[in-house]
Amino acid sequence: MRKNKKITTLTAVFLYLLLSGGLWMFINSYANSHNQMSEEKMIPVGMAVTQDKASVEILDHCGEFSLSGIAPDSKTYCAAYLASPDELKAAAYIIYLCIKV
Repeated sequence: MRKNKKITTLTAVFLYLLLSGGLWMFINSYANSHNQMSEEKMIPVGMAVTQDKASVEILDHCGEFSLSGIAPDSKTYCAAYLASPDELKAAAYIIYLCIKV
């Protein structure tokens, strides 16, 4: 039984790395090939956060999300924080420290 759990865990980790790495490579190669074929430069991924909304831009497609429901003292904020990956938490903390200085 333990061997099956290990194989399942390793398969899940491998699929996560394969999908996230493949998506990242696709976005970068698409942006770089577009930049080489035209004069207009394309940024693969960008994000801008204001006081009440966040704007995410991926390959010239923009999406806006309202942050009014995620106040620091709400249950949604706690759930979003707990569900976010450690890399995102670390990046947010580093950005916060850079902005604070």
